[in-house]
Amino acid sequence: MEYKVYHETDYRLSQWTGGRTKELAIFPKNAAYLQRNFIWRLSTATCEQEESVFTSLPDFDRVLLVLSGNVVLAHQDERVIRLCELEQDRFDGAYRTKSFGKITDYNLMVAKGNEGFLDVLTPQEESRLVELHTESRHELRSVCFYCRDGFAAVTVNGETEMVSAGSQMVIEGSSSEALQISVMGEGHLIMAQIFYDYHPEELGPVEIPREKATFDDFLACMYLANIQFHGARFVFRKLRTQWFDEALTKSTRFLEKFYLPFLIWLAGLTVVAAIGVESLDGMTLLLLMVAWTAADILLISPLLYFLVVPKPVRKHIKDIRNLTPYERRVRERQLNENPRLERLMKKYARSGEKTEETEGGGKRV
Repeated sequence: MEYKVYHETDYRLSQWTGGRTKELAIFPKNAAYLQRNFIWRLSTATCEQEESVFTSLPDFDRVLLVLSGNVVLAHQDERVIRLCELEQDRFDGAYRTKSFGKITDYNLMVAKGNEGFLDVLTPQEESRLVELHTESRHELRSVCFYCRDGFAAVTVNGETEMVSAGSQMVIEGSSSEALQISVMGEGHLIMAQIFYDYHPEELGPVEIPREKATFDDFLACMYLANIQFHGARFVFRKLRTQWFDEALTKSTRFLEKFYLPFLIWLAGLTVVAAIGVESLDGMTLLLLMVAWTAADILLISPLLYFLVVPKPVRKHIKDIRNLTPYERRVRERQLNENPRLERLMKKYARSGEKTEETEGGGKRV
C-alpha cells in the first residue's frame, strides 16, 4: 500500500467545450486522457455555460458529483435528473448527455469492467473510521479523498496526512490488503473507492527496449525493403500471419511516403544509363543495370531501412495469432483505413467547393 497527497501545482489543466477541467489524478500515471488509455481518472470541472454537451466516452462509466451550484443532466433517450450541491449521478459515458446550469463538479471516470464509487464525508473533531467496501473481484484498489472545503487529517494504517481544501489524496494497493482509514477535521471530503485490474498490454503498446544493431537486423531490413509493393502478400505467404507494430509501421511509412528507396534506385539507374549509353555495348549496359538493381535490392534499400527502423527489428514483427488486446485493436483500425481513399476525399473536398454569383457580380465560396 502506498499513498500520496496532490496539490494545485500537481494538477493538469485543460479546456473543454463547456468550461475548464482540472485533472487531479489518473491511473496509470503515464496515461493521457486524450488517448483514452487510462483505467480511472479523477477531475474537477466547471460548466461555465447554461447549456453544455458532455464528451462521449463510450469505453468508460462515469460518476459526477456537484461541488457547487445546481444542474439538470439530460441523458438523451435515457433519463433526466436534477442535482443539487453534493448530490451525484452515475451514468454510462456513451450516453449523449447535456447539462443545464452553471456548476463546479467532481468527476470519476472508470474504464468499463471496473468499479468506482463516490461518497461525501463530513469529518468531525473526533477521529472516525471510514467504512470501506471490502468485497471485490478485482486485484487492485484505490481509495481517494478530495477536500472540497475545510481540512482533514487522514490516518492510513497508523500514518497521518493532512488534506487541505483543494488537495487530493490517493491511496493505492491490493484489494486484499488490510486497510484501516480514519478521518477527523471539518468541512467536506469526497471519497472515491475504485476497484480495478491492471494489465498494461490492454492499454497501450508493449515497450520494446532498444538494443544494439546486429547483422540479423540488417537481414530483417532486407526483408522489409522488398515487401513494400502491392500484392506482396501473394508472393510472401508469411505476410498473411504477420503484423508490424506501430513503431515499425511508422518508420516504414516514412520511407515509402517520399518514395526514397524507389527514387534512389531510379537515380542510380539513370546515372548508369547516362554513363554507359555511349561508351558501352547494349549487353554490357544491361548487365550493369541489372547489377545496380541487385545492389539496390540487397544493400542500398536495406541500409535505408536499417537507418530508421527500431531495433531489434524482429521483435516489432508480430504473429497475428499472438497479439495483445491493444495490438488487436490497432490492427483492426489499420485494416479499416484506406490512406489513398482518404487523400482523394480530401483532394476532391477542396476542389469540389462551388462558387456562386452574387447580385453584385462578385463570388462567394
